[in-house]
Amino acid sequence: MRCPKCGSDESGKFCSNCGARMAVKGPACSKCGSGLEPEAVFCAECGTPTGYRPEKPRTAILPWVFSALALVAFSVAIAFFIRGQAAPRSGDMGMTGGLPEAEQGQAMGGTAGGMADLSQMTPRQAADRLFERAMREEDGGDTERARFFANMAVQAYGNVPPAEIDLDAHFHLGLLQLLQENREAAGAEAEAILSVRPDHLLGLALAAQVASAEGDAEAEAAAYGRFLEVLESERAAGLPEYQMHGALIDIETARAREVTGGG
Repeated sequence: MRCPKCGSDESGKFCSNCGARMAVKGPACSKCGSGLEPEAVFCAECGTPTGYRPEKPRTAILPWVFSALALVAFSVAIAFFIRGQAAPRSGDMGMTGGLPEAEQGQAMGGTAGGMADLSQMTPRQAADRLFERAMREEDGGDTERARFFANMAVQAYGNVPPAEIDLDAHFHLGLLQLLQENREAAGAEAEAILSVRPDHLLGLALAAQVASAEGDAEAEAAAYGRFLEVLESERAAGLPEYQMHGALIDIETARAREVTGGG
């Protein structure tokens, strides 16, 4: 390479004869004049930004795509749920002991024969309504749809302020976890109830159901045995969840007597 100042042949960055900077082939740094490597973001000599902006790989946008798809799926699920709630229902729900449809509409601020927009509910109300829907599907024999709504309900309870997760909410979560065959999580919900009120009927019933799902006949009999021992005194306490789940308590009483042989 010929020096632009004195004309001598050189191979370095500076002329060894006069010290002039040799001409750089290709792109050069705007500050120091050093040659730049292809697609360099900064000058290797002085650190000055080159202005080059590498293109992001397509995989970089995948998280955004997945998030958008998840949002769309959730919106469709909510719409599907709302439409399904308009279907008529007769009688109490056997598994949950929930209120009849007309009473539920009044209790939840909706109207008989349908349901209010979930967006107009509090987080707890929305979670409870999704719980009811999951249990309805299970009672109707549609396990796949029941688990679909159970998953939505568990996520909804995750948005409820901790102060509003009472013993009834723990019971709901326990049934939802059992519906999803997550016995360990269901057992934890039963323990959460019984750690606060050791003779809580719903906590004992949930513990018995978890033991049954795990094939532990001894633990199931023990839980149901205690359930029968405290049945009358606990019902006399008149807890709101006992009134709400009265039908379920009747079913669990019959089951407890069957398991324990009690009269």
